[in-house]
Amino acid sequence: MPESGLAELLAQGSFDGVAATAEGPPLAFASQAGQGANTGRAWDPAAGSPLGPPLPDFPADRAAWVFGAPAGSPTVAWTFRDRLHVHDLHTGHELALDGQPDLLAFAVHHGRAAVVAVFGPANDAQVVVRDALTGDGLADFTVWLGHRTAIDRSVLHATPASGPLIGLPGDSAVGLLDVERGEEIAALPSTCALLAPSPDGLVLVEPTSTALTVRGLDGDRLATLPTPAPCDHVTAALVDGRLLVAAVRRDDPRTLLAWNPETPEPSHHIELPAPANDLALTPAGTLLAATESGLYKTRPCL
Repeated sequence: MPESGLAELLAQGSFDGVAATAEGPPLAFASQAGQGANTGRAWDPAAGSPLGPPLPDFPADRAAWVFGAPAGSPTVAWTFRDRLHVHDLHTGHELALDGQPDLLAFAVHHGRAAVVAVFGPANDAQVVVRDALTGDGLADFTVWLGHRTAIDRSVLHATPASGPLIGLPGDSAVGLLDVERGEEIAALPSTCALLAPSPDGLVLVEPTSTALTVRGLDGDRLATLPTPAPCDHVTAALVDGRLLVAAVRRDDPRTLLAWNPETPEPSHHIELPAPANDLALTPAGTLLAATESGLYKTRPCL
């Protein structure tokens, strides 16, 4: 039987999205709807407190912002009014660049923290890679997607573990791009997936109608996690040397489920007071949920 529990309120308000670092300090970032304008803010889930003041004029669209620690320092990037902003939460340094990319991601380009901007992700896409601190151009290349399209999707990344690799989901495959080489190096059959570090290296976690499938980047199936119903908002993290996976039941978006792939049945069953808009799992195993009534957290799902 899965362990049942209730989520703890971290902050009141209407939250659109949440993301967490893939490695290093278990920090999170969330976007919050406000009167007239949205804000974004970093959080320390363990301490239950925000980190610094909120960032104004923050987008509600989850595809318009990205959070991670591409070179160790927690960083958030977002687009607003034809400008790309990159904010280092440790130093407070903020970079502003011209442009309105359709999709964003972080990567590591020859040891440098990089922000990846994808323009026009239908049929073919322009990928522009810039130094996240200085704004210097690091790479600029085009990827032909053919009949695939990445519109209404997010770029997959798990920096710093994913290094120069990002995933660009399409209609029938996830294209793996190496931003140092400036090309697509593989295309894995998948319509929607998540890129995460694991004991087996980088993996793709893909939801289907009956299960969550964990695959290596070579396409081999590593685990199949049966689900009681189709799931959305899939998230995953490497916690104490184990891959943890969590998701929301589509037919009951107040219910969160968590799995340890070593035991295919769900290990945790968590109830929210409101439907989840987004989920994130920290390297400490804390699960975060953005809802219309607040930002919630669970105790570590170990």
